[in-house]
Amino acid sequence: MLELSSITKCFKKNCVINDVSLSLHKGLHLLTGPNGAGKTTLLRILAGIIAPTTGQVSLNGISLPNDSARFKAHMGYLPQKFGVYPEMTAQKFLMYFAELKGIPASIATQKVEEVMDIAQITSFHNKTLRDWTKGMRQKVGIAQGLLNDPDLLLMDEPLSGLDPEERYYFCDLFSKLSSERIVLFSTHIISELTTLADSIMLLHKAKMQFKGSIPIMLDAARGFVWQATLSEDEWHDKKNELVVSALRADKGLYEVRIISDVRPEITGVCSVEPTLEDAYIYLVSHDDSE
Repeated sequence: MLELSSITKCFKKNCVINDVSLSLHKGLHLLTGPNGAGKTTLLRILAGIIAPTTGQVSLNGISLPNDSARFKAHMGYLPQKFGVYPEMTAQKFLMYFAELKGIPASIATQKVEEVMDIAQITSFHNKTLRDWTKGMRQKVGIAQGLLNDPDLLLMDEPLSGLDPEERYYFCDLFSKLSSERIVLFSTHIISELTTLADSIMLLHKAKMQFKGSIPIMLDAARGFVWQATLSEDEWHDKKNELVVSALRADKGLYEVRIISDVRPEITGVCSVEPTLEDAYIYLVSHDDSE
């Protein structure tokens, strides 16, 4: 179990994480929130890269920073900006990371082959990384996070740079991996994960504004999502008054999904079931208004 107790992180006078406490068991957990909400900072704290200003982190009883080496031995981490040595091949790069992680030389080659296969990069293993696309390098980053078979897998925007088919594959992979470990990753791509995630967390204005299952998050917005079709003149007249979660323009008409506590005064507006994006915007917009 991963436990966070009253985690606060301040840079000078600016607190980017403010009194966050939570417990996570095995499963797939999503961390989302607007840009600048503190997601990367929180993951860096959990990875032992930076220390919190106050608070404690523990994984199955192993605490940070008191037992940092042992904690990291049970953790895999993909940072948001993952750098590579361009002159290395993927195989050499992963062997280097295996050594850094303390994986014995007798099994390192086998582990590297396993994670390359899992990340679907085996066929490119002899190409130097300078020739790889951003998405292909992202797969190398995911592979290195899996080398030590971690109990805690932390991924900061792991789906970035991947095409739709690859995102589907890795979403399914993370779901399968989460049956035996805690998988926590930040993402802005939440629609593809609706049926897979065990919990979702919304970090906004340095605080954890929501933590729970996706059905509970959807329930929070039920009754507050509306749909209407507006003419171009109506849209331009009302757009600054509305909180819009989705917009589709077609032949001069604008189909909009609106987040509102009360029925909007728009002809033909109707209540609709919320999507995860609707619920996200509902929770963020409510927090902004308070």
